[in-house]
Amino acid sequence: MRTTWADRLKAFFAKDGCSYWFEHFTDEEKELRRMNSWQLARVIHEETVRSQNPEKRIVAEHMLQVRVAKIQNRATYVSVVVGFIGILVGAALSAMLQ
Repeated sequence: MRTTWADRLKAFFAKDGCSYWFEHFTDEEKELRRMNSWQLARVIHEETVRSQNPEKRIVAEHMLQVRVAKIQNRATYVSVVVGFIGILVGAALSAMLQ
């Protein structure tokens, strides 16, 4: 696992460096955040079948829903910008034709 400069700086200023690194490397939420969609789906499926750790399944489902929402928001923003540009071009063309 790679460590960023920000993590190293946080560890340097942490009260207890050993506990900081232990929390850093054992944090399951950070591990889920780094997974792609297929890996998250695999975790959701495994936790649904095994039912040993329902909290991990809930967090993985939430992470997947957040990613889908970000993709949908990006598409919405693009359509708004394209629509606004279309309005401006249409107004400019109608002003030129008069």
